[in-house]
This record gives sequence, structure tokens and C-alpha cells, in this order.
Amino acid sequence: MTSLRKIFALLALAIALGGATTPCAVRAQTATTTIPITVFGEIRSRSEGDWPGGALATDFYSYLRSRLGIRAEPTHGVRIVAQVQDSRVFGAEGNASATNPDMIELHQGYLELGGGWGPRDFLVRVGRQEVIFGNERLVGASDWSNTARSFDGARVLLTPRGGTPGAEQWTATLFAATVEERGRKFGATTTGATTTGATSAPLPDHAVAGLFATRIVASGSLDATALYDAGSHYRTYSQSNRATFDSRLRQGTNHAVGFELEAAWQTGSQQYQAASTSPVVNQDVSAWLLGAKLMRPEADGRRVTGAIGVDVLSGDANATDGTYGAFNTMFATNHQYYGLMDLLFDPAQRTDDRGLVDALARMAVALPPRTTLKFELHHFSPQAGDHAEIGWEGDAIVPVRISAAATVELGYTTFRAGPAAQALALGVNGAWRHWAYLQLKASF
Repeated sequence: MTSLRKIFALLALAIALGGATTPCAVRAQTATTTIPITVFGEIRSRSEGDWPGGALATDFYSYLRSRLGIRAEPTHGVRIVAQVQDSRVFGAEGNASATNPDMIELHQGYLELGGGWGPRDFLVRVGRQEVIFGNERLVGASDWSNTARSFDGARVLLTPRGGTPGAEQWTATLFAATVEERGRKFGATTTGATTTGATSAPLPDHAVAGLFATRIVASGSLDATALYDAGSHYRTYSQSNRATFDSRLRQGTNHAVGFELEAAWQTGSQQYQAASTSPVVNQDVSAWLLGAKLMRPEADGRRVTGAIGVDVLSGDANATDGTYGAFNTMFATNHQYYGLMDLLFDPAQRTDDRGLVDALARMAVALPPRTTLKFELHHFSPQAGDHAEIGWEGDAIVPVRISAAATVELGYTTFRAGPAAQALALGVNGAWRHWAYLQLKASF
């Protein structure tokens, strides 16, 4: 907690010394130079109501996420960013005078170095940081979560010299991070340690590395991801080492009709152990993902946009033998894909490794100048084993822009369980469940 207090003290000192030139920009004066400093932040409150049906009681709860950060540029090509975040649920700590747990963390804290390398610009970022690759199918910030996701690692970004940020002809990003430190000196746990003679050795660190590249092609773009996740442990699977390759093609983004195609393949090895006393089964991993959408893309003056398509994630009808075929979405932002109720947030886990077929339709109706009505419809079924229907989900979202800095968003979603839902603890066949939220967000 002491280090976090120091960060807040530095934020206050930067503002006090600077003499603000804008509501969020200050300049810190040193003996030799003036350092531009930007202060940025966010407050987000979301109240949710969950009506699961059946024997489970209705539940209402509220989240609060608060962020405050500074961005300093001591010299050209050098940037320092520190952002702290507090995440909590209203009432979960009793009252304000109670002994509260430390809910505050360093969400981002990194050093960024930029410059030129031949006909290219490069950017090196080292430290804790959010990482977003493309459509966040494999790696994303998961911003819907009240804590979101950040990585402890480094990345290098290459772009053409002088390109417009966000519209470069091509980009290439190399990324590596430690997800869980398990070493002798700083490791939090040695769970699953192996013993050789009298010496006990901890498992290797859980680490991830990847390459992400994009290129403008005709009226759209092509992007590709190569991701290697080593030393992962999840559910009853351990020592998982998986490589995932994904490619996505978008065309017609400035036309009346466009399309998107995506394919991914996952390979590697892992171990399955049903219980601590059960035998260990060595597994070969071979899984895949396919996605296709026909779209009416967003464009200036276009009020109605939408898409129809299907996402198929491979599954495994027998996930305990020597092969494993359920596609793992790794570090994705899944909230935007498999229904807003998040019943299938982790498709492999939620379907008992049987995979997922998600047939979907989306529509958005712009109502300028402040809002857009958004609708989604999903039909879920497992990809492997019994293909009985899991269910239908319908979603509606109404975001309203209050000002340039503040928005309010209202959402409602309903799910009707199918024949396969009960085995997945999603309700008996024909049962309905409902969920709604009201979110307020202000940022600067």
C-alpha cells in the first residue's frame, strides 16, 4: 500500500507544481527543463440485476471502478505512464469504517521508447500494460470486467515511417509477458512441483509470447496472430504448452456490404488429472476456430448497420483421453462475442469441453446525435458430442452520450434454455433467465 500512496502523492505533486494549461495537462518544471505531464482518469459505476429463474434467488449488485493515471514525456521519444485502479462491489466490505482489504492496484506502469529504424518507426514498451491484438479474439484488455486485464512484460511495435496512427499500411508487434512467476526466489506457489531424489523443483513460469501483424488489403485488412502460451494450469489440466495461430480477413469496410472470415488452429500438449490421487494422462492438443460474417459496415451517414454470421469453436466429446480438441480462447475479450449475459464467457469450460456453435445476428440503429440502439440474437449449440441446442439469447443495449466525457448505458438480455442447458447448469429446457444493467462512465 505504501508504494501506491507514493504514486498518488506524485500525481498530486505533478498537478501542484505544474500550473494547469488544460483540465488534464500540466507541465512540471525542473532545474533544466519543462516536462509535459498529462493526467487522465475514469470513474465507472455499473449496477446489475440477475434473474436466473428456478430455485436461485434474484440478485442485485453494483460495481465501481476508479482509475487515475499520469503520462509524462521527459524528452522526445520517451514516455512514462503510471495508472492505478480501484475495483470494488458496493457493500462487499461492510461500512467505510471497517478494516478494508487493499482493493487498489497498479493497473499500468510502463516505460515507452520510440524512434526510427531505417524506413520504419519503432516503439518499445516495458512494464505492466494492457495489450490488444486486432479484434481481441485471442488477446484483449477485457475492459467489461471491473478489473480488466494487463500483462507484465514487453512489446515492440514496428510501423512505416510517418504513418498515421491507426491507419498504417502495415504493423508488426512482438510481445512477451510473465503471467505467473513460479521461480524459487519470487514464486508464489510450487503447486505441482516434481521431486527428483531429495530435491524439489517448482514448475516453470507461466509465460506467453506472440507476434501480431496487420496489413491493409484492397477495401479492408488482413491480420495474423501467432501466440505461444507455456506452463498454463487451468481446471483439471496442467503443464499446458499451446501454440495458437489465427488469421482474419475483412473486406468491403467502405462498401454497402462487406464480409469477415477468420480461422485459428491450436496445437500443443498438456496433462489431465481428474483428482490429486488420479493418474496423470498426457494429452496432445489439436483444436480450431472458424468464423464468418456478412456485414453492413459502419459509414458516414449510414443509420442502420449489422451483421449475420457464425462462430464455431471445436470441442471434444471425450476430453479425458490422450487427445484434447476443445479450443481455448486464451486471453480474449469474450464478452463481445458469445452473448452479453456471459453464460458462455469461457466456451470450453462452460460447455464441458464440447465446444460451441454460435449463430448470430446483430443490428445497430443510429439515432443522432446522442444514441444508438443495438440488438443481438444468438443461437448456441455444442460442436462435439450431442448437438442438442443449448439455447437462445437476445440482447439489447442503449448507450447515450451525455457529453464528450460522460456516457450512460442501459442493457437487457434474456436467455431461453434448450435441451442441453440443464447438463451445463444453465436451466431446464424451456426455462427463461434475465439480466439487465445500468452503467455510468465519465473519463478525462
